[in-house]
Amino acid sequence: MQNVTQGQLRFPFLMAAMATLALLAGCGGGGSSTDNGTSSNSGNNTGNTYANSGRMLLLDPTRSNAETPISGLQYDVAGNTSGADGSFNTANGSLSLLLGSNTRLALAAKTTLTQQDMASALCSGNADPTACAYNTSKNLEQYFLSMDSDRNSTNAIQLSPNAYNLNLQWTVSPDQFESALAQQLAAYGQTPAATFSPSLGINTEAPQSEQDSISTPIAFADIFRVARPFKEFSCVTTTYDEHGWPTSSPSSTCLVRTFLLDSAVKGSVPDGQYTVLYEGDGTLEYSGYVNKLVSRAPGRDVVDVTLPAKLDTSANAANRIALRVVSGTVKNIRIIMPGGICEGNPSVRVEDASGCPAGQFRSFEEALRNDRNAIVFNPDYLRFMKNFRVVRMMNMMGSSPSYLACAKPDPANPTNPNAFEKDASGNVVIDQDCLVSDLTWEQRSKMDDAVWGASGRVHRLERYARGTPIEVQVELANQLNAHPWFNIPHNATEYYNRQFAYYVATHLKPGLKAHIEYSNETWNGIFWAYHYMLKKGEDLGSPTDAWRGANYYAKQASKVFQWWEDEFGGTQRLVRLLGTYQNDANRTKRMLDYSDTRQYVDAIAMGGYFYACWDRALAACQDTSKVPKPLVEATSLDDIFAAMDNPNDPFGLEGVKSQFAKQAAVAQEYGKALYAYEGGQHLTIAGTIATDRRQNMIDLLHAANRDPRMGERYQQLLSSWKSAGGQTFMLFSVPHTFSQYGSFGIKENLAQPRTSAPKFDGAMKFQENVGQCWWGGC
Repeated sequence: MQNVTQGQLRFPFLMAAMATLALLAGCGGGGSSTDNGTSSNSGNNTGNTYANSGRMLLLDPTRSNAETPISGLQYDVAGNTSGADGSFNTANGSLSLLLGSNTRLALAAKTTLTQQDMASALCSGNADPTACAYNTSKNLEQYFLSMDSDRNSTNAIQLSPNAYNLNLQWTVSPDQFESALAQQLAAYGQTPAATFSPSLGINTEAPQSEQDSISTPIAFADIFRVARPFKEFSCVTTTYDEHGWPTSSPSSTCLVRTFLLDSAVKGSVPDGQYTVLYEGDGTLEYSGYVNKLVSRAPGRDVVDVTLPAKLDTSANAANRIALRVVSGTVKNIRIIMPGGICEGNPSVRVEDASGCPAGQFRSFEEALRNDRNAIVFNPDYLRFMKNFRVVRMMNMMGSSPSYLACAKPDPANPTNPNAFEKDASGNVVIDQDCLVSDLTWEQRSKMDDAVWGASGRVHRLERYARGTPIEVQVELANQLNAHPWFNIPHNATEYYNRQFAYYVATHLKPGLKAHIEYSNETWNGIFWAYHYMLKKGEDLGSPTDAWRGANYYAKQASKVFQWWEDEFGGTQRLVRLLGTYQNDANRTKRMLDYSDTRQYVDAIAMGGYFYACWDRALAACQDTSKVPKPLVEATSLDDIFAAMDNPNDPFGLEGVKSQFAKQAAVAQEYGKALYAYEGGQHLTIAGTIATDRRQNMIDLLHAANRDPRMGERYQQLLSSWKSAGGQTFMLFSVPHTFSQYGSFGIKENLAQPRTSAPKFDGAMKFQENVGQCWWGGC
């Protein structure tokens, strides 16, 4: 072998281009094995020239990719380890590198080796080598950063001896890898190192969906918090206390019952033995996802819960947990998931004390036994949410109800919450007193409520602002170390605002900023807030409905911002957001020009949705040379993506890019930041469609959301946003089930791997590529 001077092994961990990955994925030069201690590469490199020595280096993303040596690596060649400066030596031109406890990676030594060489070797034979190489390189990056002895890559990386105690699969989805790494590191009192600083935000969902067919993520270790209110399923003669607990016993003619985990599938919560704690003299009965009662003692049952891989679509299938009070009365029910956490590590669930360092195990049951209101989050929920720097609480708060909240009940069917009185023209009759009524502080959701949220079986007015309490929202932000974004209900009183603001000011973690938006989409006629703004703005003298509503919104938002400023003692910890319509920069300008609004606003908050013309109803969609096929005529996935990619479509990716630019120009003119309060794809059935095609179209739109091309479109959307000068972009929304109403979940459930969730994967790749926020003052 020809002698070559010492080379350098570079590991470009964060910023490697996909083109480079594609090239390296096709290279040979290595193999790997797991557990059996043999290599799939013979080291036969005849005809090639390789280095005898080199150095292992990491390009440190925290210091403009400065080269940092990696020492402590082990090579399965005469027990060699790397030198303090990351150097290695090889006698025969090949390396057998040990990764964790279970993988021997054979690599051909050459002057420059990269992380992608390692990933390419590990991905040899993979069906999608490009995607595998990207994912594997990210997994290797997180492994090396996590196993640095002092977690300070600025002074070189010295691998901890624990690095060789870990049994890891290198080619899995990055989120699956991180989960396994976190689980194993928990025993050492450690957590995985982050590979990027979040720059995106995420919208939450309600604690429970209004529809039984939609499963939203379970945020709490006590899953009973998201049970349906007993009132929804119990007999009408049942009585309740102020918190919603039944106070009357069941009988042969009167059922007292509730349901939870509607339409949840495996991975939504852990399978296993759940502890049920309660107070009272009653007895509980379980069915559905509860397989059996394991044990029973006064005030404590243990039940076995197993979720299905797929929902049972047969008639009357029990796709949920059913809980029934069969005798007496009970209250303060807790249904507590198995296991617990290690102290200081709330985003990793462990089964028992063996998963934590000595003395650090905190069981969920112990935490919730004597204090039902202890705020204990589902670790899987926290682990997903930590990927984002801002969390918008709007749906979690239940603060944006339909205008039907004020619809008068149908006199012929007064108990049906979805039956309304109609006028001679068939329009729903709105109660005008309700329309302008106030929301008081006392009406808020409270920690002592039996459950949080409700379904469509309860009148909208009853469930308005009855989501997750403020205490939980603030604690979620604190545990995530993420900035909270609160949507103040449109009719909240001054006292409500001040009490809310005071609680946030005194309990939010120092260093976090409260993002404040008055109401939500007040330009959108489907929401109560739109009609409220029009009615309250009647005395402002505006000639049109559109301006009357916009002017009142601007006026009242300014008041809300001033109340919060008073309670915070200034604006240093506030971001005051003025909501606007995505495709109407004139509205934005009008509101900023109204009275002294601009004085109290820090940022404009627009939408960031892309889709395509649904049909020919709009003038912009009628030119067949510019819009050859609207969505309603699509018969394939290619048709869907062609419509969204059409540069002439006003709602496609290029159209949204233009909207970004127009709103950015207004923001720059007034010296305001530009945010997106929601955004992503918006493929929904927007108009009429033949009945026999409706389900096929729903299926097609769902399939488009599962197609890898959708992930590429998310990267394109976010790159356009960044290029326009936008700052925080709030994706819509947390994982939940696709349905006839849309496919808005960034994943379909918390456990779905990133590799099969293209929207989430695209968003994470964007964050990995930018590394951190791109604007000053982040």
